[in-house]
Amino acid sequence: MMTQPVNVSKKTEDLLASFQQYGYELLKKQNKEVRDALRRRHINTEDLTDIEEIYTIYCRLSSLTPLEEIKEQILQQIDEVISFIKDFQIGVLGQYNTLFHFYEVEIIIGKNIRQLFKFESSKLLIQIPYLRLRFLNARLSCQNIKNLWNQGKHFDKTSPFYKYWWLFNPIGEFRSNLRRMLLLARDKKVLGLDKLLSEYGFVEQRGRKSQFLNDEIGDRSNFKHDLAGLQVHAAILAFLKSTVNEEKLRSNLDQILKDQDEATLVHLLALFKKNLTDPSQIEEIVSTGILILKEVMEEEESKVHIKMLGFVNVGNYHRIDVALSLSSGYLKQYIEVIPRKTAINATLFGLVNVYTIDDITVKSNFHGSLHLNFETVALERALKELRLLS
Repeated sequence: MMTQPVNVSKKTEDLLASFQQYGYELLKKQNKEVRDALRRRHINTEDLTDIEEIYTIYCRLSSLTPLEEIKEQILQQIDEVISFIKDFQIGVLGQYNTLFHFYEVEIIIGKNIRQLFKFESSKLLIQIPYLRLRFLNARLSCQNIKNLWNQGKHFDKTSPFYKYWWLFNPIGEFRSNLRRMLLLARDKKVLGLDKLLSEYGFVEQRGRKSQFLNDEIGDRSNFKHDLAGLQVHAAILAFLKSTVNEEKLRSNLDQILKDQDEATLVHLLALFKKNLTDPSQIEEIVSTGILILKEVMEEEESKVHIKMLGFVNVGNYHRIDVALSLSSGYLKQYIEVIPRKTAINATLFGLVNVYTIDDITVKSNFHGSLHLNFETVALERALKELRLLS
């Protein structure tokens, strides 16, 4: 149970305020490192919010406690928290997480409290006993915080998050692997896209801005004069058809693009590349996949074990599952869970046995069980932006 705030002197109030300001200034310094790390992952950082505007770190006392003696230890604890936030922000590609919100860290210090690591209402609470901090320097290092976080120690075991924390954890191994997979797929497709446009003369030489990258189509004289429009159309169509899943798109690319001119096709590729390199799209499809996987796992949890003894046994098992899905409806068509059948055990002893089972659920294979049609999502958005798809 959390302790109530206490009345403190003006000097103590000033110290607490100075700790919050110290955290703000340190976050501001770390912002460049976060942006540099994201740029190395080919993430556009121009539209990202600075981390000092996202996170707040502050201290609170649970009892009258002399802060002068532990001032340095508190500052060191803030350093460790900010290192964790920096790694967290890099881990989520600087994106807002739709499934899990984290904005504040509150460090609570007192004489008669136990050490505590807890998360509630978008706030991470780190509670440290005064004596342990002063005499044992018992602060939580960045690695300590990561370990506790990844183990779900900040949740009660009754929390719905606790059971599936390995799945929901924004910086956990499962989600990090999904992001890494999508980043690699993105880079591969972008490389192929650039190669295609360069081959047909749509990307200008180095040292000059690319028309393609700027979503601008210039004068016809900038293109190769000996290139027939039919060749351009065929090359772009072949690239898109080999990249995306038309069945998931539920549209025929030949029909959509057959009457489009050269400028429109190149503009479409520009938007396609823009969507591929948008980290918010990566986060959105990962979050949707997580929710779908959780739904499948929860369906599997209901098992049926039947035993019937008698002269005549007649049974009929039905199950109707109604689940409220929070995932983006239009994205669900681009996510496949690879299932496996689960067994229903029925043991019947009798002269006449009749039993029907109308429902067999599936259980996901946790490792590699999601197939994300990431490129198809990016193309669908590009087609809609150009109003080529309703």
